[in-house]
Amino acid sequence: MNTSFTLIQGGLTGAVPLRAELRHPASLREPEVEAWRSLMARALEPSVYADPDFALTMAQHLADGQTLAVLLVWQDGARAPILRGALPLRLPARQALAGRARLWRLPLAGTAEAAIDADHASAVLRTALDHLRGSPLRLVDLLWPDLRPDSALAVALGAAAGGTGRHLALAEQAAAPEVAPAPLTLPAGRTSLERVRDTARLRDAVEHFLVLDARRGADSLLADPATATAFRVVTRRFAHRGQACVDLVRRDGEVVAAAIHLATGRHDTIWRQAGLCLAHVPSQAPAPARVEAVVTVERAGAVRAPRERTDLRRLLRLRA
Repeated sequence: MNTSFTLIQGGLTGAVPLRAELRHPASLREPEVEAWRSLMARALEPSVYADPDFALTMAQHLADGQTLAVLLVWQDGARAPILRGALPLRLPARQALAGRARLWRLPLAGTAEAAIDADHASAVLRTALDHLRGSPLRLVDLLWPDLRPDSALAVALGAAAGGTGRHLALAEQAAAPEVAPAPLTLPAGRTSLERVRDTARLRDAVEHFLVLDARRGADSLLADPATATAFRVVTRRFAHRGQACVDLVRRDGEVVAAAIHLATGRHDTIWRQAGLCLAHVPSQAPAPARVEAVVTVERAGAVRAPRERTDLRRLLRLRA
């Protein structure tokens, strides 16, 4: 099911139509995934966690019985459609009742992320909201957690809601708990740092990381087979693109600390760290506050017309 929206581009007399569709993550084919990867270079707030190689891997291995979907917003192009937005969503568990869709807080990321084209952010979000309003999901709200109040994405969401007469509410969100660094108990000896980028050697470096991480016990990645599998798959997929590396710190040849780096374009992120803390980190400014936005799906004064049943029902029966 598609919902269309007309985007008037500045300085042009023509209109560019946008259309949206809800898809099960497992239904995306390689051309659509590649369009999502291309979108990351144009994203309003680039994040490795909004990358399809991360988000789709989490949906495949760590959905935990949730009903997931990806809301895709397209612009029809001369040769091929151009993806302007990709929003991983968690849908209500009981579809017979009115409920809320929520931007999915991705496992192993800790935040909810979406890829929105920077040049068309407000129009993409308006199209997404219109599509959710017109779907047979009986949605009343879209919840968007982990927003920074002063971010460009929050501004675009406010413009999309206000421009269509929708109500937008913001609620304070508790800060994520900080993880205390490991004690500084290095053995005596010579310290060396190796950055592993080669795809063939990166697999062994990831296993070194997992061995160090396993010292955390029940909270470690290896404690849950599905989590460990998702972790390995993400690093392998990013490494295949040349956008992953592992830092290994050795003391007299023994690996004592490690860090996993992922990148989307020029945006490098230290995804996970394990092992010993090698230096005392100076006190830093507190992380910026985050809020949860709640956007009503209905426009103010709008009356929902009855809709015919569509193939979207098949999506609701699927559990990722």
